[in-house]
Amino acid sequence: MRENLHNRCGKRITNKALFLDRDGTIIVDKHYINNPTHVELIEDVVRAMAAFQQHGYLLIVITNQSGIARGLITWEQYHAVNRRMEQLLSHYGVKIDDYFVCPMLPPAPCRKPSPLMIEQACEKWCIDKSRSLMVGDKDSDVEAGKRAGVKAFTVSEFLKRWRWLL
Repeated sequence: MRENLHNRCGKRITNKALFLDRDGTIIVDKHYINNPTHVELIEDVVRAMAAFQQHGYLLIVITNQSGIARGLITWEQYHAVNRRMEQLLSHYGVKIDDYFVCPMLPPAPCRKPSPLMIEQACEKWCIDKSRSLMVGDKDSDVEAGKRAGVKAFTVSEFLKRWRWLL
């Protein structure tokens, strides 16, 4: 896999990434959030994101959004929530590099704990998994990270250790 990825990237795989779940990790989980005015950042995570970005990490959101398939959230609302989150993050100098979303109901091949979205991000961005991390609030986030071959942490573990992970 590594050799094929190297060939597709056309360069050495040198990028490192901080993969993050969205709801419950970057923003407070409001249960199928569809209104951008309800976006509330988790500030301790945001400060860590800023430090990782300053140390050359890509910031990539990896998120299950079954509310889309359930009809509770439209694509327009999903993007509006992301735009509001990005607006709030900009006050901390933080910019999300990319989003990978699975809008499907379980079981679906893209849904975490599947590593598929992380693997797609690694391929697109030429990411070195050995230098990358996944952070999320659910066991499925941690499992997806581990199955993808990156270090994986719950939010609470990450907040205790992030300074030593840089």
